[in-house]
Order: sequence, then C-alpha cells, then structure tokens
Amino acid sequence: MIAHAPFRSANDLSLAEQKAYYEDQGYLVFPELLSAEELARLRSALAEVLVDAEGLQASNAKFSVTQTDDGGWSPRRIYNPTVRHPAFYDLVFHPKILDCVENLIGPDIQLHHTKINLKPPSNRQARFEWHQDYPFFPHTNFDLLAVMVYFDDSTEENGCLSIIPGSHKGGPRNHLFARDGAFSSQLEDKNVLTDPARWLKVPVPAGGMELHHCNMLHSSTANRGTRPRTAMVIQYRAADNAELGGGNKDRAHNGLQVRGTNPYRARMIAGTFKLPGQIDDPLQRDG
Repeated sequence: MIAHAPFRSANDLSLAEQKAYYEDQGYLVFPELLSAEELARLRSALAEVLVDAEGLQASNAKFSVTQTDDGGWSPRRIYNPTVRHPAFYDLVFHPKILDCVENLIGPDIQLHHTKINLKPPSNRQARFEWHQDYPFFPHTNFDLLAVMVYFDDSTEENGCLSIIPGSHKGGPRNHLFARDGAFSSQLEDKNVLTDPARWLKVPVPAGGMELHHCNMLHSSTANRGTRPRTAMVIQYRAADNAELGGGNKDRAHNGLQVRGTNPYRARMIAGTFKLPGQIDDPLQRDG
C-alpha cells in the first residue's frame, strides 16, 4: 500500500530551504501557485483546444486518445500545447514558475517540451508505470526537471502522482518497453520498487504545482473517480545542458530560451548510461 506520509509545502519554505529539500528529496510541491483568474484562463484555453478532439477515435499529431470503460473515446494527451493556445505558451514564462526553477538549476533556462496529460474518469488506460524522465531524452547533465501545473484537483481517487522520494540519487536506470502502441515502459531492475513504504502519493489542488528531478522515479494510477485530472507538464533544462537523444523533432519550442541567455556550451557529467529501446510510434514517448 502506498504511504500517506505528509510532504512539506514549498510555499512555506525559503529559497534556500527549497533548494536543499529538492536536492535531498528530488521534488517540491507548491499547493498555491496560480490565481483564480490564471486558472480560469487555462481551463478556458483547454476547452477551446479540446473542441478539435470531439469525435476523434484515433491518435494523431495533436492528440492521443484512449477508449473509456463505457466504450467511448477521450483525449489522454495534448501534444505541444504551447502551439495550440497562447495561454499555454504564456504559462512556460510564468515568473513564479521560473523563479523556482532558477533557484534549482540556475538563471539560464531553456524549455525542453510541453504536454497536457488528461485523466478522464473511469479509464484504465490513462496511467503510467514507474519510470524516470532522463532515459527518454538523455542530456549532458542532470539539471533537467519536470513541472506539473494542475488544472483540476489531483487526488488519490483520480490518479495523482506517486513518487519515491530520494530515488533521484540513484541516477538513471535502464528501462524496457512493451511494443503495444502505448506507453508501457518497465524498469529492468524492479528491486527499487519492492518497498512500498518508500512510495508517496502527492495530491495537489487545482492551481498548484509539483516539480521533480529528471531521475525521480514516479508513476500514476488510472482515474477511478468521477472527476477529471488534468495537468500541463513543462520540462525545463539548464541552458548548458545539451540533449543527447530522444527525438526532439516532434517537440515544439524545444530549446526555447525562457530566462537568461544561451551560453553556447555544454556542461558534461561523467558516466555511462544505458539508453532505453525505441518506441515504434514517437508520439507515444513519455517524459
């Protein structure tokens, strides 16, 4: 059973405390981030974009769709939301988000990619197995993190994020793929998952933010509730963190400078890391 240990709200921490907590635990949660007006704008933008998914029964370059338990179809992901609506583009420049990211990885920040993950109610497919982000798009260092901004309340019932705090310290782990047309990576060595007491569910209210290190082990269950769970994922990197692979051609605004300047150099870390197998459909890659 996944533990219910409380986590510290980063809203109550100083910048120095946030950095120390992130370095030790590998994640931060800000239950309060967006104003009511900002959240309303994002929800309105989402509704506008989802009009184009009505009646869709097959995934395309804009949406990934999945069949719900009642036989209907529902979007489970919007690819490249920054090109779908100005509200999503503006969000990657939100000063509160960038202030936090700068404190963790430095003042020169680039965008890696964005997506919106949707979890419709009663859908067994809208889930993600335990994985890390780094192996999917390896870089020259680990100053790479994911920000999740929630448009809905994320709860245990509707499939909130689960993490293993501190697991980022183990570095990249090898992942395997099942070629079934969906994201179904599996860790090659599952020993790290054998102690559920280390697992932590991380519910976040609408308008809040969670962020985690690129080597944080994380997963999420299907939505078994009656309310949707929607979050925009923004992957940021330090500007001197060069991508080594991962198929960025299908990621809009990859390398966009969102704060500071581009130093035009790459900072390298020592090490040899296995790369995962390839997914048949590049649109099914997950970060």
